Amino acid sequence: MSTYAINIDWMEEFKNNYDKWRNVGRELIEENCNHKTQDKDSDENNRETNIRYSGWCDECGVGEDSCQPMMNHIYPLETEPTDEKVLKIVNETNLTVMQNTETDEYFLVLCGGGMDLSQDIALAYIYAQNWIPEDLIREVCTQPNLSVSGEKWVFLANKIIEQLGIYSRNFNHKMKEWEVKIKENER
Repeated sequence: MSTYAINIDWMEEFKNNYDKWRNVGRELIEENCNHKTQDKDSDENNRETNIRYSGWCDECGVGEDSCQPMMNHIYPLETEPTDEKVLKIVNETNLTVMQNTETDEYFLVLCGGGMDLSQDIALAYIYAQNWIPEDLIREVCTQPNLSVSGEKWVFLANKIIEQLGIYSRNFNHKMKEWEVKIKENER
């Protein structure tokens, strides 16, 4: 697991600090589902949305369970993601966004497990803040179509290559800075 991940015990957090956490992803899928149940006993205006009623909407293709923290790791975001970015994360990766209401910090959180989801985590970072943390980018699995597939995998691969180039240039610049300091010190 990445050194960038922070270990958290969700069972303990939800038991003792429930108000400390806001599941932004879950709130947004609930708010954005406008598909009403097929309940024939009540008129259209009084029917509940599919997600609020059953926790799942076939038309939205997502449900509350898709937004439940499952693994005991959180990944810090350096920026607050927009609602559109959060919905993209929830709909296209195995993650949701949680907010720590005490610190106003945002985190990516896995909602699935059992396999290497480093591609999903990296893709969620790209969606949320347009870059992947340096510690994490080294650990993203290079296997095509492991947990991200098709055009999304190609998009992810190209973003990683682009970002690795940026990190490489930054390291080369820093290396030259050190070399200059060594030469100055030798004089």
